Amino acid sequence: MNRSPALANAAYGTARHPFRASLPLHALRELPKLEPEVVAAMRRAEERFREIEVRSEPVNFKRITMQDLRDFLIAYCACFLAVTVFIA
Repeated sequence: MNRSPALANAAYGTARHPFRASLPLHALRELPKLEPEVVAAMRRAEERFREIEVRSEPVNFKRITMQDLRDFLIAYCACFLAVTVFIA
């Protein structure tokens, strides 16, 4: 299927290269960002997600224990140490 580059440029405006001009028109069409199967699966997952309650109960700051504070400090110090070692 030999076409002139002018015809391809008129149809799509992007086939300026000789190789792209030699391609059939269906090869130059824009592809969808997601396949139809993926879109359908995402819709099903969103519907199931709406059906369930995923929120946790609000944090009561009066119930924070010393163990919670220790766990936070251990995680903070570990991350700080890891970043420091990575930078150094």
